[in-house]
Amino acid sequence: MTQLIKIMRRIKIKGELVSFRNPENYLLDGILYDVENSEKTVIHIHGSYGNFYQNAFIRYLAKTYNESGYNFLSFNLRAHDGFAEGYQNVEDFEYVGGAVSEFNTYLLDIDGAVNFVGTFSKKIILQGHSMGCDRAIEYMLLKKQFYDCILLSPSDSYMIQTNWLHRQFGITVEQQFEMLQERLKETRRKEDHDWLPFNSYGIYYTNDEHFLPVTAKALYSILKGASFWTFNITKPSEYYIDSNCFVYLGGKDELLTCPPEEMINHITRRFKKVSPMFLPGSEHMIEHVESLLCSNIEKWLQSL
Repeated sequence: MTQLIKIMRRIKIKGELVSFRNPENYLLDGILYDVENSEKTVIHIHGSYGNFYQNAFIRYLAKTYNESGYNFLSFNLRAHDGFAEGYQNVEDFEYVGGAVSEFNTYLLDIDGAVNFVGTFSKKIILQGHSMGCDRAIEYMLLKKQFYDCILLSPSDSYMIQTNWLHRQFGITVEQQFEMLQERLKETRRKEDHDWLPFNSYGIYYTNDEHFLPVTAKALYSILKGASFWTFNITKPSEYYIDSNCFVYLGGKDELLTCPPEEMINHITRRFKKVSPMFLPGSEHMIEHVESLLCSNIEKWLQSL
């Protein structure tokens, strides 16, 4: 039997693997695509269980940003992938990753990225994908420092988990939160990860179950974090960000739990100016429409 293997298109753009530290001296890794003498940088913030390199659109955007005169940094948060090795100071080792790291650790991680590019940048744009959008928004609100930003495939994490819990256990997010609170009251050693049952956290891609293994402490931090209020359509939070925002949404986004126009309106009311891009036939990972996305972002950058 002949097996056809699809080869990903090569995007010929060279980047430099870089490492820098956040204010807690955690070592963070990423890739920097820089333009000589450019003082403008886009910082990419990945989503849940994500990393700095795996999404194909990263390569396309890197080329677009460089051709538009922008540096581009994509980096790993401490909560990258699911379970990984992390290093603080020089040799202080601990396990990190989306399954074990607390949600709010991203705040210091983005601080590290902003401080790093701040040594050669006067203008910074924050870009988030999926849960990275929540992180970008809360970071600006807590720091009271507003950057122009790009939101790629923002989604309502509260409703995603609501749908998951309803089908898995018949309970609500609030009930799960209370159960985790009680569980965490028990005395546990720091090195105990306290893994939850495999189906405690996850996503339905249409009807396909996508399990996200997680510890009690990590899931508790996610449920009380920005991801569960930033794009919460049924229980909206009021906030305002005085900056320009580009938003991409796909009509076949498996994680979109409301009509696209409802999500766009939710975001539009909370920014100074929003430039939406909606593609009816595209999905959460922006596959096969990368070039079109880049073209729209390029025009948006020129309008700033």
